[in-house]
Amino acid sequence: MQPVMIKDVEIMVGADESYIQINDIGLKEVGEVWDELAKSYAGYTADFCFHNTVAPEAFLKEKGAVLLDNCIEAWLAPKDFVELASENFDIREINQDNFSAFAPIHDEKNPDMYWNSERIFKGLPVWDIFAIFSDGAISDYMLLRNGWDIYCVQAESLENKIALMASCAKKTFGKGNKEILFMVDRDNHLELGAALHLGFRRKGYYISYRMKF
Repeated sequence: MQPVMIKDVEIMVGADESYIQINDIGLKEVGEVWDELAKSYAGYTADFCFHNTVAPEAFLKEKGAVLLDNCIEAWLAPKDFVELASENFDIREINQDNFSAFAPIHDEKNPDMYWNSERIFKGLPVWDIFAIFSDGAISDYMLLRNGWDIYCVQAESLENKIALMASCAKKTFGKGNKEILFMVDRDNHLELGAALHLGFRRKGYYISYRMKF
């Protein structure tokens, strides 16, 4: 994505995907740029993202934007990591050699996710993928991006979420990484419980709204 300035407001534009991302914009600024956004980016999907800042929610809802994410920002440092057991699970890392086992289950479970299997494969070096195998097939998995950002934990049970995240943390901290970030859906009590079991600390929040111009 490329930065574009509209009336002193920076937006990130991905022309190939007809996508815009706007971060931490206030009520005054969003009001000033709205008409220009609608005029210049008709047909684009725009995400308005807020990190520990007050979102102009009433304005966005009035314009038809819908809530996309409402997350707790949780961080795990090595000193806080509770090393719960994951040895009873067959957890393997996904790479080029076994990616074909991962791709169909990821796309099936997340048909609307931007990071589909094709995009992940093209940028595979920035992803760490941990999968639980059962009877030779993947049953659950998680995605870690850039070595520190948990992007997705696709598992139904608390035990499986904990096992995946514990295995990921051991590998990540073993490589010298300082912290792991997990943006947990505020209403996903199972995932929040798994994170707290492992020692994650709540440090902030993230809210985003999506609009189709």
